[in-house]
Amino acid sequence: MRRVTILWFLVSTCLGVALFLVKYEVQDREERLAALHREILANQEAVHVLEAEWSYLNRPANLEAMVRRHLDLVPLDTSRLGQIEQLPIRLPGLDGTDTMNVGISDPSAAGVATAALPAFAPPAPLPRPIAISAKVRR
Repeated sequence: MRRVTILWFLVSTCLGVALFLVKYEVQDREERLAALHREILANQEAVHVLEAEWSYLNRPANLEAMVRRHLDLVPLDTSRLGQIEQLPIRLPGLDGTDTMNVGISDPSAAGVATAALPAFAPPAPLPRPIAISAKVRR
């Protein structure tokens, strides 16, 4: 009878110590969870602040002011661009095909006179390229 009592006493003591250790482990985990939750909330608040700053900085008026302050850009001067008349004219038939005879390999076989095809002409001279600089101001 005494042995059974001592055995139950030892079992209850071991269970009490285990319950004590588990209780403090759970408290530590709850504190860690609460700290992580506070950190998540702080990070979410920081993200909201950063999103507000981003939208403030990306306003078109603000971007325009920063461009004027930091970049030396000027509006494009359309008088410095070339005209459509300055483009070289592509003559039909220069490469042996005519837009009218697409798919015909031999023009004489199709009854088309070879004299009707234009002779080779050099391309029209290109105008000198215009250098556009971002540093030029009016």
